[in-house]
Amino acid sequence: MSDLDFTLCNIPMLLSRSKSEAYQRQIVDRYTSIMSFLWSKKLIKLNPFDDEGRLRLDLVIKKSDVTSECLELFKKAIPAWHSFVDKGGRVEDVSRLERGLVKMH
Repeated sequence: MSDLDFTLCNIPMLLSRSKSEAYQRQIVDRYTSIMSFLWSKKLIKLNPFDDEGRLRLDLVIKKSDVTSECLELFKKAIPAWHSFVDKGGRVEDVSRLERGLVKMH
């Protein structure tokens, strides 16, 4: 039996949860930060940004689009980072993601 190619990130679905402009801006800001980190570390196989360097609003990332390290980050470090941002942390501060990656090596 083959592994399920489950969805790790679905920007259209996240954006559809609220029509609030503030909420949608927060989603775009958060995922721009996360995807910039993952893309710069070559942990995702598809470019999450458009030609102008903005987060693709049609972005859907599946398990098959990421490395095993990236999958581990989605399990622990990324939820912890969201928690940190929820408590007032800056979205630009990806040090928790950085540390999560270092712990794997």
